[in-house]
Amino acid sequence: MVNKFSLSLAGAALVVVPTVAYAASSFSYNLRATVPVHCSVQHSAAGFGGGSEGSGISLGTFREYCNAPGGYELLVRYTPGTLRGARIIAGSDTVVLDGSGQAVLSRSTGPRIRERTISAIPGERGFDTQQLQLDILPTV
Repeated sequence: MVNKFSLSLAGAALVVVPTVAYAASSFSYNLRATVPVHCSVQHSAAGFGGGSEGSGISLGTFREYCNAPGGYELLVRYTPGTLRGARIIAGSDTVVLDGSGQAVLSRSTGPRIRERTISAIPGERGFDTQQLQLDILPTV
């Protein structure tokens, strides 16, 4: 009786093993993940105040990061009515401020990480505010 039971168990294993191996090789997995949009600007005052002729006054460096698929805008915000005619220079991007309180410094059409120096050339009234802020807004 013991021999018959062992033989039956071994026979069942031969039938089950190929079926399990075949079934395991035909499985597939669909993985889907949602990554939240995150954008940030980090400023470092390293080199603040220096600058060469024509390059303006150094305001340091900043790192911009945005993973938005549609890109983003980098804004300069300041006190409205001030900084009229001042130029803000970040890498190869330049904007002349009109006193409105904000201006688009640069745009990106996709996700990006980069670090740039930032400097300013004062307008006729010099630097007449203590507020100058960089904001990054994802494009929808």
